[in-house]
Parts: sequence; structure tokens; C-alpha cells
Amino acid sequence: MNVWSEKNKVVSVIAPSADFAAGDVTSDIVDMANYKKLTFIVATGATTVGKSTITVNAGISNASCATQITFKYRTQIAAIPPASGSDVSSALTAVTVAATGLAMTASKSGGIYIVEVDADVVAAAGTLYDHVSITLTEDDGTAQIGCVLAILSDPRSAQAILPTAIG
Repeated sequence: MNVWSEKNKVVSVIAPSADFAAGDVTSDIVDMANYKKLTFIVATGATTVGKSTITVNAGISNASCATQITFKYRTQIAAIPPASGSDVSSALTAVTVAATGLAMTASKSGGIYIVEVDADVVAAAGTLYDHVSITLTEDDGTAQIGCVLAILSDPRSAQAILPTAIG
């Protein structure tokens, strides 16, 4: 049987919060050692004008993850849910300058940012790098409501599913 939840590991790396980005926030660090892909789902709630810049970090352990890396992303911000078109994804776009990151759109209630991280990019960032985090850097001093989920996928082997990816 092909069961999605048995092939993918879902981790809440930034819990839903009313001050999601009232200051810069970095997620829990995720161990990618046994996976080839990591997708961060950044979901915004009801916002005022708050927005952040998204960057992705790589490192060697759950205590060291500070090297910014490039990534690809899609957005679902064409309309506020449940309006028509609110579930339409943008084209896959590459962030080619790691420090520049992705600037979120202000005042986008119910926006979704899909951040794709490839294990090869993580490994190329430094010796023994296989850990990843996401940082939301406050752009305007206004709190934004939201959360971030990490989905590990494409396990290197069927037995590679970790009981925990943040320990």
C-alpha cells in the first residue's frame, strides 16, 4: 500500500503564533541525513501589514546550522482563501543569492510559501552538512500570524525513516 504518511516525515518547526515574525525567528533544525528532499510550508494567518524575508540555513548538527543556502520556492498568494484562485501555485522560482532570500508579500492573509530544499545543495554548503533550518527576518516591525511545517521526503532507503528529525 502506498501511504503518504509512511514515506514522508512531517515536523512542526515553528508553531502557530500571534507573533510569528514580530522579531526575527529561526525554526527548529531538521536532520536531512536520511532524506533527499525537504519542503518547508510557511502558512500565514490573518495579517495586518506584516511581512518577513525567508532564508534557509544549513549546518552539521542540531546545534550548528547558520550557513545560508540557495533554494527554490512557489507561492500560493494570488487570492485570500477561500476565494477562487487562492490555491493556485506560482511557477517554481530559484533564489540564487542565499543571503537575499525570498521577500514575503505583506497583508496576505492565508498565504502559503512552499520552500524546496535539495540535499545536494545542503551537502555542497560545507563538509558533513545535512541539517537545515529556516529563518524569517522581520522586514517592517509588524507581527505576522503563521506557522511553518517541514516535510522530509524521498527517503534514501525504505528503512531510513527517522522516528524524530529534530532530536
